[in-house]
Amino acid sequence: MKFFGSISSFLTILNESMRLLPKNGKLMALIAIISVFLSLCFSFLFSYSLQSVVAHMLVSMQQSFLPDPTTFNMPDTPDPNSPTYDTGFNPFQFIGPPALRGDFAILFAVEFTFLLAISIISFFSSISTILVSAVSHTSKNLSLNELFSTILKTCTKPLITTFYVSCLSTGYFVSVITLLVPLLMCPNRAALWVACLVGITACIFYLYLVVPWIISIVVSVVEESCYGLEALGKGAALVKGKRLHGFLLNVFFNLVFLILFQGYKTILGKNLSPSVSLMLLTAAIPLVKIVQMVAYTVFYFQCKELHGEEIELPGSVHYTKLPITQLPNDMP
Repeated sequence: MKFFGSISSFLTILNESMRLLPKNGKLMALIAIISVFLSLCFSFLFSYSLQSVVAHMLVSMQQSFLPDPTTFNMPDTPDPNSPTYDTGFNPFQFIGPPALRGDFAILFAVEFTFLLAISIISFFSSISTILVSAVSHTSKNLSLNELFSTILKTCTKPLITTFYVSCLSTGYFVSVITLLVPLLMCPNRAALWVACLVGITACIFYLYLVVPWIISIVVSVVEESCYGLEALGKGAALVKGKRLHGFLLNVFFNLVFLILFQGYKTILGKNLSPSVSLMLLTAAIPLVKIVQMVAYTVFYFQCKELHGEEIELPGSVHYTKLPITQLPNDMP
C-alpha cells in the first residue's frame, strides 16, 4: 500500500508541476527560450569546430604513414659530423605524431569548452526555474528585474552546494568503477554478468541516493543562508518519509532522457546529419530539465508540508515565511 501511495503522490507532483508552469508563464517561457537558444548556439559551434579538428586529424594520420621526402636523398655513408649520426636516425621516421598530439589537445579543449558551456547554461537555467516555481507556488508574481537581481544574489549558494553534490557523485561512481574493474578483467563470462548486475544495481541505487542531494540544491536557492553542507543536511532531513517519491521522479525523468538519447541514435540512422541530430537533442534536453526542476521544487514544498515547516522565499523576492498546514493526503 505504501508503494501505491508513493505512486499516487508522484503523479500528484507531476500534475501540480504541469499546473505550475503557466503561472509566471512569460518568465518560464523566457527561461526556456534563452536556454534552448544558447544551447543551440554552442552546439552549432561545437559541431563546426569538431568537424574541422577531425578533418585535420585525418590528414595528419594519413601523413603519419608517409616518410619524410626530405630524407630520401641521404648519402649512403653516414657523415660523422651529422647531428643525426649518434642518434640512430631513421630516414623513414614518421612525421605525424607531433601534429596528432596537437590535434588531440585541440579536440580535448573543444569538448571541454562545450561541456563547460552547457553546464553553465544548465546551472543558471535550473536556478531561474527554481526561483520562478517557488514564487509561483506561493501565488505571487515575479518581475524580470526581480528575477535577475535574485539570481545574482543567490547564485553563489547553489554553486557551492552543486560543488559538494558533484564531489559526492564523483566519489560514488569512482567507488563503483573500482569495484567493477577487477570483475571486468576476469576472462570468464560469469564475472562479466556479475559486473553488469553490479553496474545496473549501482545506477538504480544512485537514483535513490541522489534524492536529498537534488533537494539540497533547491534548499540553497530558496532558503536564506542555507547552502553547502548545511543544505545537504537539510535536504536529507526534508526527504524523510518521502524519499521514495523523489526516487520515482528520478526514474521517470531518467527514462525521458533515455528516450531522447535513443531517439537521437535513431535519427542518426536517417537522412539527418549528425550535427542536426545533436542540435535537436541539445534543444530538447533543456526543456526536460526545466520541467524536472519544477517538479523537484513542488516536491520540496510537499516535503516542507509533511514536516510542518514554513515556506521561505529569497530576500529580494519579497522575503516571507508562510505557515503550512500539514495535509493528510501527503502522508506516506
